[in-house]
Amino acid sequence: MRQTDWWCGVYRRSAMALLVVLPLALTGCGFFGGVYSDLAGQPVAAQYTGMHKKSVLILVYTDTSTEFIYPQARKEVSSFVAYELRKHLPKSKLLPSSEVIEYQNNTPGWDALRVKTIGKHFGVDRVLYIEIIKYHAHAPGGRNLMQGHIEAHVAVYDTRLPGDGRVFSTLINTRWPKSGPEPVFHTNSSAVLYNTLQHFARSVVRCFYPWTAHPE
Repeated sequence: MRQTDWWCGVYRRSAMALLVVLPLALTGCGFFGGVYSDLAGQPVAAQYTGMHKKSVLILVYTDTSTEFIYPQARKEVSSFVAYELRKHLPKSKLLPSSEVIEYQNNTPGWDALRVKTIGKHFGVDRVLYIEIIKYHAHAPGGRNLMQGHIEAHVAVYDTRLPGDGRVFSTLINTRWPKSGPEPVFHTNSSAVLYNTLQHFARSVVRCFYPWTAHPE
């Protein structure tokens, strides 16, 4: 189920197009963490509107190294994203994350299954698939410097469509604090991850509803 090969193909085919559309992507759904100071007060359209009034499963993939260091990462990402979805898409019906994580833990090789297959197993309309690339609280190379970083491929799958059912995809890359790493004695890993998760979840869910830009 890993999307690596597919993403590599997309990047090669879309390199030139990204040069044109990147400014819009930056304002559209929190791409690279979302900096909106130049668009304060401006409306931003949803990138994908097919989550409204649908049953939704949030499926989070983490590799073994992330699971070893942050064993709660899947639960944390699911919980924060679910909170934002309930807040901004209240008519959507979310499958409890505990059911999804239990399924993952009890199904060897679940990550080799098609995303749509898992969605159909649970009988939902949409699967919000989040493949974590980076997830940490410390700045690279400095255990005494704190800066949260969550980077992930995010995609939506429509379980009612033929083929793989993918209808939306993007990359979300979030860092907190945005101003740069802070000395460890100014904060702690729990606070850093909490704020990073908040900003990451907000960037993900902003892809699915219209909102008004403001400085962050």
